[in-house]
Formats: sequence, C-alpha cells, structure tokens
Amino acid sequence: MKKVWFAILFLILSVQLYANLWTRSGQAYGIEPRLLYAISKVESNLRPLVISVNYKKITRAQQNKLYSMLRQKNIPHDTYTKVIQIDNQNKSQAKEVIAFLDNNRYPSFDIGLMQINNIHKSSLASRGISLNALLEEETNINIASGILWECYKKHGTNNKAINAYNGKVVGNAYYSKVSAELSKLLLPHESSSKRLFYRIS
Repeated sequence: MKKVWFAILFLILSVQLYANLWTRSGQAYGIEPRLLYAISKVESNLRPLVISVNYKKITRAQQNKLYSMLRQKNIPHDTYTKVIQIDNQNKSQAKEVIAFLDNNRYPSFDIGLMQINNIHKSSLASRGISLNALLEEETNINIASGILWECYKKHGTNNKAINAYNGKVVGNAYYSKVSAELSKLLLPHESSSKRLFYRIS
C-alpha cells in the first residue's frame, strides 16, 4: 500500500514540477503556459528523452546506419511517415544517440519535450548551451519559448506563428493539432478564440 501512495505522490509532484516549468518559462516570454504545454503534448507526448530524426532528409545509407546502431544497442524506435522516433530509456542513452547523429552530420533531428531542432546548434553554442542540455526539461522549455516568441515577432498571428514553430507556415495542420490539445486545458468559461494563443501583451 505504501508503494501505491508513494507512486501517487511522485506523480503529483512531477505534474506540479512540470506545471511550474511551463509557468516560469511562459511568464518570462509572455506566452500562455498552457500553450507551451499543448505544444509539448503534440511534439513529444511529454517525453523529455525522445529524439526524432527527419526521415525525408536523410539518405538510404544514413537510414540503414541509424537503424543498425539502434538495433545493436537495443534502443526502442518507431518509423512514421516523416520521422524515425527514438524513445530513449535514460539520459545516457539519449546522449549517445545525439552524439551519433551529430558526429555523423544527420541534417535534421529534434530533441526533448518541445522537440528542439539541431538547426539551432550554432546559436545555442554561442550561449553555452549544448545539444545534450536540451534533454533537461527546463532548458528545453526555455529554449522553445524563445523560439516561439521569435515566431510571434516575425509572423504575429496565431496560426502562422505556431505553424512556424513547426517549420512550415503554409499548408501545415500543426496549428490545428495544438489547438485541439489546448482546448482540453480550457476552463468552462474560456475559449480558444480568446487570447490564450497569443503572446501576453
């Protein structure tokens, strides 16, 4: 019985920790925390160690090399239409995958809760942040908030800014997916048409 209560307490504390992370980051960038949560739900299903490789941007040889490494090290993974999703079991394993992808110059892969793309590697390095640091929940959410803030600065409107976070402004269903997740978090008197999507002015 004690184990059950301990598990419940751990779950409650974990939820509170995440809530605090999204709240702090949202307040820092003037972004509704629930929007950040919704994006994380769409991107990683709240898994901080998941890494996704853009399947469309790698060669057959790169695909084979990646699959071979994952099988050899017994790292769980799934292949979808656009990505190879790697479900690392611990940070050590995730760091090993990042090193493999980075050292072998895989052109596009996303890391962690908010799925930060390696295209940001240089800008992160200039601030003393490594790709491995993106496995830390708080760092990942903070960086993602900054990226989303820049998307709002450039595109302004909800659908364009949120689609831009996903990398493609036009012809992208990403905004609809995020909107669906956000709607689950709204209180009875709220609606997604309000300023929940927008940056807090």
